[in-house]
Amino acid sequence: MTRRDASSALYPFHEEPMVTLVPLRRMHLSSEAEEVYVSAADLAMLAATPDAASRLRARRGFLGDTSANLQLREIARRCPEEFGAVGTIVLGAGSVLTTAAPEEGRPFNEVLHAYGVECFDGFQRLRIIAEEMATTHDPGRLARATFRVEIHHGPDRDAVRRLHCVAGRLVNEPTAQDGLLRCPNIRGLMDADWEGVGSFHPQRGVVVGPRRDLLTMPTVTRALACLSGASTPEAAYLAATEGGLQELWGAIGSPLYLSVFHDRVIPLGVKRAVEAWERARKALDDMPASKKTGLGHLIKYAPDLICWSACRAVLPPEQLHRAKSKFDWHRAIHDQLPAATQRVAGELVQRYGDVRNARGGKGTYVQQLDQYDVWLDILAPGM
Repeated sequence: MTRRDASSALYPFHEEPMVTLVPLRRMHLSSEAEEVYVSAADLAMLAATPDAASRLRARRGFLGDTSANLQLREIARRCPEEFGAVGTIVLGAGSVLTTAAPEEGRPFNEVLHAYGVECFDGFQRLRIIAEEMATTHDPGRLARATFRVEIHHGPDRDAVRRLHCVAGRLVNEPTAQDGLLRCPNIRGLMDADWEGVGSFHPQRGVVVGPRRDLLTMPTVTRALACLSGASTPEAAYLAATEGGLQELWGAIGSPLYLSVFHDRVIPLGVKRAVEAWERARKALDDMPASKKTGLGHLIKYAPDLICWSACRAVLPPEQLHRAKSKFDWHRAIHDQLPAATQRVAGELVQRYGDVRNARGGKGTYVQQLDQYDVWLDILAPGM
């Protein structure tokens, strides 16, 4: 029998709250910190009472049906084996006692008894475990969930508590782009042969060293949206803004998302789309400033509406990802698309005049052209 006592004066051996854990795996992080993997059953009673947050000195009480908690609860019910896969429950303890396991065959043949327990992180998970174990018709199934638990019971405990109190300021907030790797079509595109085409990495941030042929995820998305198989410019509209990109990337598996990133996307198709989108945007940039005043603000505030329409006037989207397409993509993109883009810009500016008059001429150009229904009204005569 061994006992690690961090401060017996503050935390008597019998002090509550306490928890008994039967480790499935155990690692000593230091002489006064443990890392153990335990089943949900071992943790079920720790936060089972209404005053659990107070007793465990948690940073906050149970937050109820937040988006994160609802997702955790859904995972616990649908696939318990995945419930503990992400995140760590971090506890502090006044003292930790190790005894021999009461049953033969227990891993490591030991039981951990932690006294004077505090919860530094993971209280929402603890509460969900307690509620689900109390209400499920099959507690044995939920008990299969395995959690990584850290227990700090030495003088560094105060530092660990302090750091977890400000942990939110030490984490880069995730975005929808960070989840793109779970899309099989994106992973397939990453694994494809990009030799002679470019370098593609969907992650944000620096992934590889400086490369002139690097295709960024926003550029690839905007280009493919302009030449997607969809009959409306909704994907191009979303991809035109940072917020819209996050919305589109966050909708993995939706019809709109799959109109851009389907399972037939190939590097050559991406290259064609990027070349076309960049050439069309340059054609708009090359137009004189006098064309971009008044109703011509359409060119400034909705360029991808023009690019979407112009690309469809010159290029065949259905052949974009055909490696052996007989269409002369180079000639069409470099010789025909620039003039077509400027011509389409003039046509759409005129249509915008009609749409603006029909709407009473109210609102600034930037406010009006930020509305998707305005895009559709401008395109309506030709759709």
